[in-house]
Amino acid sequence: MKKIIQFVKEAVQELRKVVWPTRLRVFRLTVGVILVSAAFALFIGLVDIGITKGIEGLLAWVAERQGTQTSDQGTSPIQIQPGDIQVDTTPAE
Repeated sequence: MKKIIQFVKEAVQELRKVVWPTRLRVFRLTVGVILVSAAFALFIGLVDIGITKGIEGLLAWVAERQGTQTSDQGTSPIQIQPGDIQVDTTPAE
């Protein structure tokens, strides 16, 4: 029990040495964090939209190029039906 009391006393002494920020400084830092977070979120959102549009455009371009190919080459898009996938559920020995 003495060790716990000693620990609490030392913790209180150390906390008295701390230089606590003013309310104005805390407010400014909080606003700064919120603004930087919002700017970063906006940047990531714009990059995401750009990549999405780029991939959609690339896929549309590839589909258009495949549609213009002659049918004698035998290229067709791969289509998977629900019954096409089979999973082995037997336990391994």
